[in-house]
Amino acid sequence: MKSLLFIPLLFCAFHCFGQSSDIKINNDYFLLGTLNDYMGRDKYSEVANRVDEYYPNEKPLVSVLDSIYKNSYPDLALATSPQTGRLELRSTLLSQKINDFYDFQPSGRGTYCGKADFKTLNLDSLAKTPDFHSKYFESVYTGSVKTDIFTSDSERFSFIAGAYIRFGGKKDSLYYISISNSTSKVKVLAEQLKYLKCTNVDYVIKKDYIPCGHTVYFTPTEELRNYLETSYRKQGHL
Repeated sequence: MKSLLFIPLLFCAFHCFGQSSDIKINNDYFLLGTLNDYMGRDKYSEVANRVDEYYPNEKPLVSVLDSIYKNSYPDLALATSPQTGRLELRSTLLSQKINDFYDFQPSGRGTYCGKADFKTLNLDSLAKTPDFHSKYFESVYTGSVKTDIFTSDSERFSFIAGAYIRFGGKKDSLYYISISNSTSKVKVLAEQLKYLKCTNVDYVIKKDYIPCGHTVYFTPTEELRNYLETSYRKQGHL
């Protein structure tokens, strides 16, 4: 994964340099790029206000996203999940906006939505009641990134930059973005990289691994490379 030392520099790219002539970032597409895609994006009432969740060492990224959106979304808040200990960026309004970038379909899974502690339920008895599933469980919908959401190269660059910063890295001149069990994002990234005429675009799926690895390798165009590295150059780190 790309070093999070890049994140404070990205903050400068957004705020110190603004929307300059050499780096124009679309905030919504950048955020979309950063969102995890492990088994897709879930949608059900309990996570209706969750933009995304993050490991504790990703707090610099969360701080950048918070700084971008906090003035536009007053309900934006950072919380820690009591179940997982992970950080969560929460905003009902922003989550609803981001969900518009996804196509949601029934996953075949359900999540407990009853008020009583699940551990105290007599499941053997309840399972025999006709309304057991409808009363105690809510269907989970899984979202895949839509393929028709891009109307400009600025949107494509922002989306790729967001994904690269959180999930990417490079080996010499070859860049990569890797997300385990990705249902759509890595595939969409590969499509957009080809559209931008990047070379050596190779979408690799490691099906024999658990979790299943999804990685796209690519050599960016000079324009995209400059876009990804501008904040480094601005700070004299290259």
